[in-house]
Amino acid sequence: MIIPLSAKMAKAILEPETLMRAFLKKFSLGSFEFRLAFDAFDRPWYAHGMYEAAMLGLKLGLPAISVIEFGVAHGDGLAVMEDLAREIRKKIGLRIELFGFDSGEGLPTHRDYRDLPCVWRRGLYKMDVATVRRRLPTARLILGDVGETVPKFIQAAGFPPIGFISFDLDYYTSTMAAFRIFQGPDSQYLPRVLSYFDDIMSGDQQYYCEDVGELLAIREFNETATRNHRIRPIHGWKRSLLLRTEWADAMWAYHRFDHSRYDDYIGGS
Repeated sequence: MIIPLSAKMAKAILEPETLMRAFLKKFSLGSFEFRLAFDAFDRPWYAHGMYEAAMLGLKLGLPAISVIEFGVAHGDGLAVMEDLAREIRKKIGLRIELFGFDSGEGLPTHRDYRDLPCVWRRGLYKMDVATVRRRLPTARLILGDVGETVPKFIQAAGFPPIGFISFDLDYYTSTMAAFRIFQGPDSQYLPRVLSYFDDIMSGDQQYYCEDVGELLAIREFNETATRNHRIRPIHGWKRSLLLRTEWADAMWAYHRFDHSRYDDYIGGS
């Protein structure tokens, strides 16, 4: 008797690390770093981004950092971040404060082709605000147009230095508005801020390029920001990871070259 294999089952047989990852994830076996090596987390890009940011904060002698998600939708990502923040604090003692920015109304009306209306449409990912708030006991939810809420957030201050940001606003225009998060003083950031861009990986007839979407927003940020501020890909980082993982291509870094602590030594003894 021949038993047909699903694509997932076939992948597990052909790639043993896939089976290992599923096992470790289900039972939370091993140390945090061991599970991190096998991407054994929901949204492993969050786990890597938050852990790397926390370790940099620790090396700089900071008691806490901030982590931000742009595009909260149903709260799945922020819920994962809350779990990760608790585990990371338990391991290294550094506190992580979480902030989620969202309109609450789903995607707005697109401006033009740069917002990729062929992929996204108005109203997608509308939030049930009461339900999301109940899911998130520690994260702070900030609702409204990011073009307005982000400058107010920066001006109000009172948060630890930002170390990791997930950008998942889909549109070029919304991502450009979210980049105002980088307009504060040095004290509001780690010298290098890991930044995950959810919508730069092509597939399913979605062909991203530097003329549309998040990649266009990154390009224009780099062209218009002061020469000391850049968002760049992390060359070679993918090779340093244990697994062959595609999400690593979506992890970039915001460099604040004129940050007062950019040159602080963080290597070994």
